[in-house]
Amino acid sequence: MATISKRFSTESMLNAAVENLEENNLGGIRHFPSVGNLRRKLKAQIDPEADYIELSIELTESEGGERNAALLVNQLARDMQTLRSKDEKTKLARRQKFLQQKRAEIDTEIQQLISETRNFIRENRSPETWYPMLANLLEQDRKLQERLGISEQALHTARGQLTHYKTQLENLPKQAQISETHNLNPLWLHQQEKIIDLETQRIGDSEKVGKSPHEIAGLDAQIDNIQNQVETTPQTTTTNTFGTSAHYTYIQNQLIELPPIINGYENETIQLRKELQDTNGELQKLLNQIPENQHTLTQLRTKIELAGSIKEEIEKRYLESEIISAETDVTPNQKGGIEIVDIAVPRKVPVSPQHKLIVILAGVVGLCLGITLALLIEYINYTKNSFQS
Repeated sequence: MATISKRFSTESMLNAAVENLEENNLGGIRHFPSVGNLRRKLKAQIDPEADYIELSIELTESEGGERNAALLVNQLARDMQTLRSKDEKTKLARRQKFLQQKRAEIDTEIQQLISETRNFIRENRSPETWYPMLANLLEQDRKLQERLGISEQALHTARGQLTHYKTQLENLPKQAQISETHNLNPLWLHQQEKIIDLETQRIGDSEKVGKSPHEIAGLDAQIDNIQNQVETTPQTTTTNTFGTSAHYTYIQNQLIELPPIINGYENETIQLRKELQDTNGELQKLLNQIPENQHTLTQLRTKIELAGSIKEEIEKRYLESEIISAETDVTPNQKGGIEIVDIAVPRKVPVSPQHKLIVILAGVVGLCLGITLALLIEYINYTKNSFQS
């Protein structure tokens, strides 16, 4: 406001106003005093309680009076509006051009950052894949460790069984009794049959006539002899069957079956250890890459967000400039951010000289001077008379 107020009193503004008035071929413009005189007479007072400036100028009748004063004040206000409007439009145009350039630069930067982010994600993936991969590798590592533990335990058990079976095989007899059979002794049965035959023969001979006692005594002797043999001959015989021990055979079978099983466990253990080592390598690599990749991706996203914030601010500023440009010429009296509140209108009665007021003031002053002079003369005469007496 102070700057605008001072600009009204500049010679350039006054010269431009007078020239514009002359171009409009208004009568009485020739009576204007010099620009220097106008500058001294023009007053631009700022109202401290409101955002407006009061322009006033006093011109004599010879200088065009209130008519020229009103024309000059109105022209100054219009010229200031035009000047401010041009300045505002120039500033707005420059600002909008600058904002458009910055918007294009920010758009290019955002597209470049987005392209870098996409390329980075193509090469290194994103957190949406890092953490599922990490969880998958951790789960795979856990399962491999479990399988490796089971395989190592089975291998240890198989090796222990092989050693145990070898020790048992060394201390275990190869042959073992398979069965035991108890039967009547064939010799004893033969002797019994022979006794029966001799007794039958003796009975038959004793009944026959002509048999001598010596023959019968011989049969008796044979019977006694055989009976004596029967007493010394066991009645039953035991038959034992021997063969390869079933336990021995089982151990042999186990010794045949265990080596391939042990080899299988060993190969499985070696394979599981290799897979576990590869998984641990991938896991360690991923764990080493995640912080760095996360930091890089965070930086790229932060740059994109920052560029987006700057673009949003640019859009706000550009919209504000468009609003200001639209509000610059809202009404005929408002232009360039300056509104003419009251247009200066000349009055038909001149402000000065005011003849009635001058006559009244002259009469009052003359009366006061006459009374004062009479009182003074009376006072002087009174003083002289006092000295004479």
